[in-house]
Amino acid sequence: MKLQISVAALMMATLWSPSSLAADEPVVVDTSPFIDQQDIEALRDWIATKRQVSIRQIGGDLSLSGEIRTEFQASEEEQNGKRMRGPNSPHPNRPTNAFDVEVNLMLDYRTDNTWGSIKLEFDNDAGNNLNIFDNISVERAYYGFRLINKDVFTTDMELGRRNFGTVFDSRVQFGSFMDGILLRMDYATEKAGDPYLRAGPFLINEKFNQYGWVAELGVLNIFDSGLYAKYSIIDWDTKTFTNPVISQLYRFLNSQWTVGYKFVPSWLKQTVTIYGAYLTNHRAQGVVQTRGELQNHAWYAGFSIGKVRKQWDWSVDLNYQFVQAQSVPLFDVSGIGKGNAAGVGFYTVKADGSGGFTTAETAFGRTNYQGLAAELLFLATDNITVLQSFSISKNADKNIGPNTHFNQYEIEVIYAF
Repeated sequence: MKLQISVAALMMATLWSPSSLAADEPVVVDTSPFIDQQDIEALRDWIATKRQVSIRQIGGDLSLSGEIRTEFQASEEEQNGKRMRGPNSPHPNRPTNAFDVEVNLMLDYRTDNTWGSIKLEFDNDAGNNLNIFDNISVERAYYGFRLINKDVFTTDMELGRRNFGTVFDSRVQFGSFMDGILLRMDYATEKAGDPYLRAGPFLINEKFNQYGWVAELGVLNIFDSGLYAKYSIIDWDTKTFTNPVISQLYRFLNSQWTVGYKFVPSWLKQTVTIYGAYLTNHRAQGVVQTRGELQNHAWYAGFSIGKVRKQWDWSVDLNYQFVQAQSVPLFDVSGIGKGNAAGVGFYTVKADGSGGFTTAETAFGRTNYQGLAAELLFLATDNITVLQSFSISKNADKNIGPNTHFNQYEIEVIYAF
């Protein structure tokens, strides 16, 4: 019983802000009869110990940062000329105008040769009538250490979770999480360029005991020209399944070539990057939904101008995306998509793999699209950033699925600290 009371007291103590307790002031604790004096003394000692531990004493640099985001999103989706969102549509619970409130908390700790990083995301729909307060996710949780530390060559290893897109470069894939081991190798040369390698295994589905692997090899600033080239490969198709739905879900071995050129025009005095990429899924097979044809390619091309580092800085990015139906796993899409208010999968009636198989007329999902994406970022103050984005898409192949038109505008005001 005494242990339970002590734990409860400790939990109460953690809710207090340490900054409100002056160093020379006693800790004020509820002295109601069910907490005896021994518990109070133990609690005082525990709090004092925590307050006396400094960053230097634990041997590294600790940083806490965060973001508060208010978001507005306006979306329009039509299938075969019929509106799919908002009132008087087949999906009135999918609003045309949506508001979100999001909080991100980041905690990073680093010593000379080790580090850890955590990011928690709290993303809720706005509005008193919704009462949705359970959208919490661990977006980043990994630790790492340096294996080799030379003047021109370093090798690091990291274990844990992060988004694929924070490590591997693509505008159309790498939208899911990598729970696994990441090897980072970097080499710097004086003129030939800076080659690097990112590679490692990751967990796909623990219920199936299924694992994948991913790698990206690239060279940056080739011959000091601003040119760069990258090649990435990711294998989701690492296990044989008797269930045809699961087999289709993971039948992807994707390779992507990316090239770009980064320079600073004298008349603009801003960094300009021109880039393009081509992707192939080597494991695709002709299926009913594609009328027996292979739909396993994707490409995109675009440019960006500017970098955001201090107040009044801005950047703009514009790119065109063409993504065939079998090019990217539905759960890994990072591009524009088609909205999909109905939640229909490509191979199955429901996106979660249930409901039976679709046909060439009903197949939907998040691929088989072509469209334009634009993004404008402006740093109004050192803390406040305004992010605006616009995207528009339609079917890449009009003979697959309903004829769809989708567009979306989003604005986010971000306070970072």
